[in-house]
Amino acid sequence: MHVISIISTKGGEGKSTHAANLAGLCADAGLKTLLIDADYAQPTASSYYHLEYEAPCGLYELLMQTVDLNQPQQIISHTNIPNLDLIVSNDPHEQLKTAMMHAPDGRFRLRNLLQHSLFTGYDVGILDSQGARSIMLELVMLASHTALAMIKPVVPDVREFLRGTIPLMEGLLPYKDFGIALPPVKILVNCMDYTKLAREALKAITQIVEEGTYSSADIPVSMLTTQIFDLDVYKLGHSLSQPVHRLEYQTDRKTLPAAQSMCDLASELFPEWKHLFDDVLVRGACA
Repeated sequence: MHVISIISTKGGEGKSTHAANLAGLCADAGLKTLLIDADYAQPTASSYYHLEYEAPCGLYELLMQTVDLNQPQQIISHTNIPNLDLIVSNDPHEQLKTAMMHAPDGRFRLRNLLQHSLFTGYDVGILDSQGARSIMLELVMLASHTALAMIKPVVPDVREFLRGTIPLMEGLLPYKDFGIALPPVKILVNCMDYTKLAREALKAITQIVEEGTYSSADIPVSMLTTQIFDLDVYKLGHSLSQPVHRLEYQTDRKTLPAAQSMCDLASELFPEWKHLFDDVLVRGACA
């Protein structure tokens, strides 16, 4: 299972929306997909899609190791999207943060748990996270193969990435001694528009990444070519419990910016499956 974490140390960047939409596209492409909602403060991903079956346990029992992983029905919920399963966030009192902080294996417990045969049968795992610097975000990052960092094209958000996400990653570098390498961070610009301020912010973060001035440590950061534009269809998708690539075909527009953007994003993250994502668009256009 290739695990992608959707991260930011700032709330409101669109992590849950794009975790859900990326998961929905992967599922429609025929990939067995698991969405894990690790945002205990605002568990949006848990309610994005309607559930055909809701398991009695979730993230809390998984990390506290009080659920039998040999009984998938105890922890795996099934969404209304074929091929898309979910582990809900169910820690409203934030007990996991304290428990993981005091557990000797707290920061890499999720990484270890995802090696269980229950999860290795999935093609894709997508981890949504809280928009704050915490042990829970560290735990999510150490469990992933790739970290997708969400940034809006405004200067304060660029600054937050540099003073929040980068120091968090620098703090995780010692885990290399345990054989745990940091995941490469790929920056996704969300809510892009055509204003001068947005272009200047994009230019600034691109220059910082290309010149490598974001850190003196060996932290792999790159910019994705794909950009996500600020479109109402993303709000509509959440309201209707549907991924956006399905909805745009119901409009009168000849262009499909959200569907194409999600396809491009998935293709950049999983180039080996690009033909599957392209086929989703073709099938939708012919429907």
